[in-house]
Amino acid sequence: MKKMYFLVVLCVATICLSAQNADPYFYPKWLQDLQNQNTGLIDSVATYPVHSSAPDYRTHVIYYHQPLDHANPQGVSFPMRAIITVNTKNDPRNVINHVYCTGYALDQVYANQPDSTYAAEVENINEICRRYNGNFIMIEHRYFQFSAPSACWTNLDYLTAEAAATDFHNLFTGMKKVLKGKWVMSGVSKGGITTLLQHTFYPNDMDIYAPYSAPFFESDRQLGMQSHWNNVGWSKEFLDIFMNVRKSCMTGLLDYPGQPSTNKIYPIYYFMNIGKDTTQAHRDSVYLNYLSNAAYFGFVEKAYSDTTKIRRQITVNDSIIRSYGWNGYNDTVLAYMMHTCSFQLNSIKPFIDTLRKYSQMPNQVPMRPLKRQIYDPFGVTEQNWWGTDTAHTGYAEAYAYQSKRELGFFDIRFDEIASTPQEAAVFNQFWIDKASCMRDFISPYYASLSFSPALYNRVMDATKNATKPIILLYGNNDPWTGAAVKDEYLSSSVKKYVLPNQNHLVYFQSNTDVTKCNEIRTILDGILGSPQGIEEVRDNSQFTIHNSQLESTKVLRDGQIYIMRGGKMYTLQGQEVK
Repeated sequence: MKKMYFLVVLCVATICLSAQNADPYFYPKWLQDLQNQNTGLIDSVATYPVHSSAPDYRTHVIYYHQPLDHANPQGVSFPMRAIITVNTKNDPRNVINHVYCTGYALDQVYANQPDSTYAAEVENINEICRRYNGNFIMIEHRYFQFSAPSACWTNLDYLTAEAAATDFHNLFTGMKKVLKGKWVMSGVSKGGITTLLQHTFYPNDMDIYAPYSAPFFESDRQLGMQSHWNNVGWSKEFLDIFMNVRKSCMTGLLDYPGQPSTNKIYPIYYFMNIGKDTTQAHRDSVYLNYLSNAAYFGFVEKAYSDTTKIRRQITVNDSIIRSYGWNGYNDTVLAYMMHTCSFQLNSIKPFIDTLRKYSQMPNQVPMRPLKRQIYDPFGVTEQNWWGTDTAHTGYAEAYAYQSKRELGFFDIRFDEIASTPQEAAVFNQFWIDKASCMRDFISPYYASLSFSPALYNRVMDATKNATKPIILLYGNNDPWTGAAVKDEYLSSSVKKYVLPNQNHLVYFQSNTDVTKCNEIRTILDGILGSPQGIEEVRDNSQFTIHNSQLESTKVLRDGQIYIMRGGKMYTLQGQEVK
């Protein structure tokens, strides 16, 4: 048996050695140095094969030991995951390091193919690392996916912004022992929040911070986003379409003494969602979900779609509706929209087929004011927390905890979509008392948490007095921009840009507001140096300007083609010509 074990080990070692010999970047010298100089680094493995879209890049997975309680570094620890993608034509020790943080787990799309993410079309995730041809480092937040202690759901006391920032600080400190280039951190949405939090606790970790679409809330029930959502950005035509759907779904929804509900949309929704569980608690849950979907309908479309996509979807919807012989958005269509909480009717056929198969639907669905459900004392079981995934892929509960305790959240009211002011008052009070952002209703544990504005105040104070440059980037069409960092907290070191015709996926390599986008580039270049990759040139063998508004000009010098931009000259490979 011992001989067999020895042979297996020998075979594995031989295979690994062969892989390293075949690919010198499997375990390069800089990565060995990183491990040798950091006792907290427990693993560094090149687990990703070369991706066809990025043949010059290699990706390595890095795990660092982090203490669960930073005040007790010898206590319980957990591995925090980071992924670093480098260009093998560079010396990773001397180039720009772009840290990207989601604020959650690492998105599976990016975690599975990080090198192709680097090589993909320019977007807010990768535009900085592509501009400077630097190292692309993605980091995972504590209590999410692979960066979580065992049974972490049993104690959330260590899920704090400061603890997470200290995790990152430890990681950055260790990596800087080898990676000597300049550092920039960015993130989108909660990743943007996390980026500004890092500046708050450890401002010297980065040379510059660039939070994207980062909302900040003074409470866990802040209403600022609703006004921006309903009144800023899109044309009145689009706003009216979504508002009319929401109003139609709310009309006649309340039960009055001696008078049943006259709403005909909810019974269809109820039928499609009630299932076999007809307990009052489940019926209440279905009702709450319907109200939430009506209240938030159109939010995703405005946050992530542009007017061209919406116009195209309107055309598709009209075609589908006509195919059933209908003239407009009838009760069945609206019920489907609430069922999916989406404006898209592309997959409505199975929904309609089910309704036709079971034609005996109740005309009225009994309702009553919701009563809080009783769960176990903590509020969630281990199964509810992580499901069946031992790698901790769930994160809704962890984010809800952060929101309720220190990050805050946005809230809504029904004044603009209820049938009458009286009904609006009823729904508003119901939402405040019972639902809020749904998490209170799902678990009384979260309802028992109290929000503190201390973190918000600390972040705003650190931002207003920042000594390191910060670029805050928002899209005007994005509802989250209604909770953007207020102008009163800006300073000479902190610049805020709201780009027109952009949404939650805002980025500065765009066609909108050329002056602002160029200002952003100038700030970044002033800190990080000359760009090493000209974003307008996608193919080195063929010169193409994808965005003429960026004022790049092709010139011929000494028989070679160069690019003139911002008073500087670059080769087609993006190298500045001195």
